[in-house]
Amino acid sequence: MVTVSEDNKKLLKYLGIMFISVLITYKLPHDSYSIIEHIIMPIEYKDSVVYLSGIIPLVLLFISIKGIFNLKRAEGRNKLLLFLMIITVIMPMMKWSLDITRTGYYWIKKDSLRSVDIGDSKVSLSGSNDKLTMTLNLELIDYGMTQNNFKIRVYLPKALKTYNNQDFYELENEYLTNGNRRKRTIREEIVLNLNDKNGMEKLFDSKWHWEDLKYELYNEDEVVEIIKRGL
Repeated sequence: MVTVSEDNKKLLKYLGIMFISVLITYKLPHDSYSIIEHIIMPIEYKDSVVYLSGIIPLVLLFISIKGIFNLKRAEGRNKLLLFLMIITVIMPMMKWSLDITRTGYYWIKKDSLRSVDIGDSKVSLSGSNDKLTMTLNLELIDYGMTQNNFKIRVYLPKALKTYNNQDFYELENEYLTNGNRRKRTIREEIVLNLNDKNGMEKLFDSKWHWEDLKYELYNEDEVVEIIKRGL
């Protein structure tokens, strides 16, 4: 019978706590929020936003690192090097294991368009009072194992709809991803004709960037919605 020493039990416990801190900060599929951000939502206060969701993961990380430092196997070891190893090796491996699990799930589900997600999304506006250019910089990640061909619709925030009277825009290009967690960055521009001559000024006063932006990936077989949270 294999027995586990008390020190090893504690090590597994603290690694488990560390893994929980990584898990709850892992971005959910097709959503720019993590688990903890859905539990502890950002708080809008006047002209600023307060993010409290990071407190719990930091507390869990502190508990796990402190616990590992106090193990017998850590006695006499350089704590700085141990800390750097945790941050640069162990935690990235935990996140990588979540990515691998996600890839395996999509493989079991026969790889579909749902394996494609948006990793990073940056939106900027420029233009005059009657014409507005929305610049999109999107990082596409395909967690599947095969290629995906699709097009993208962009559903505008409510503030933009108010001055444009259009719910969504179709991006002209068709996109191809190759699976295996490969990333592809695309940059597109959408020209919006505003129906109010003072639309630009009103728009920037509307806090449009605090509103959700929805992307719709689609082909002949599937439609996938991806939410980029404003706050």
